[in-house]
Amino acid sequence: MDKKPLLGLAGAIVAAMAAEFNDQVSAIALVDVRGAMGIGHDAGTWIESLYVTAMVIGMALSPFWSTVVTLRRMVLFAIGLNLVSSVLIPFAPNIEILYLLRIFQGLAQGFTIPLLMAAALRFLPPPIRLWGLCCYALTATFFPNLSAGVAALWTEFVDWRFVFWEAIPLCTLAGLLVWHGMPQDPMNLARIRQCDWSGTALVILGMGALTTMLEHGNRFDWFNSPLICVLALVSAVAVPLFVLNEWRSPAPLIGVRLLGR
Repeated sequence: MDKKPLLGLAGAIVAAMAAEFNDQVSAIALVDVRGAMGIGHDAGTWIESLYVTAMVIGMALSPFWSTVVTLRRMVLFAIGLNLVSSVLIPFAPNIEILYLLRIFQGLAQGFTIPLLMAAALRFLPPPIRLWGLCCYALTATFFPNLSAGVAALWTEFVDWRFVFWEAIPLCTLAGLLVWHGMPQDPMNLARIRQCDWSGTALVILGMGALTTMLEHGNRFDWFNSPLICVLALVSAVAVPLFVLNEWRSPAPLIGVRLLGR
């Protein structure tokens, strides 16, 4: 067995760790971040909301585009997007730029998580493939449990900026491992012609509206708010249309036809 792809898989695991910390550590330390940047409570709620929305959209788009530009390039792009956005957030000159950078961070995590599973399934032989899927499970178990301690370390003993700058060493290590270990396949740009553009638009619209509604529903008193009612209507229309579109599409973003088996 070639050991080199294992380094690429290790890089994908470290990239997933960095992305997960972006979500969990920043959520725990959000009060400290808002205080340091002079951001009020209502404006601050969008910092986490936009991240979650972008993450969900990124997870839907990642598998298709990894088949176009190759798995290796997609992982490196996600790592680079995470690194650049994390470095720049403490320097954001206004709340709008901060929101944009958080969207980029969320997209980076959304891109990374499916690619980690793809790398585990591709590079590990069947006898040890289960161990690779266990590594994928770390993104939902082990890393979040580390986040509270890491958030306390940065905010209490170091500097609040490291809530975001912690991505620098993690992304650097992940990028080096992926660059050295993950095989480079030829790009398949012809697949762009098969891209499910209608599904892309529907997942951005539908999942964006749904996640925003769920994130802000309690704050806006749910269906007593016109905004929540509009978001609920948009998601109620767009999400079923997305599922129907994916069922009929010859090259879907998500293979919902598997549910028919």
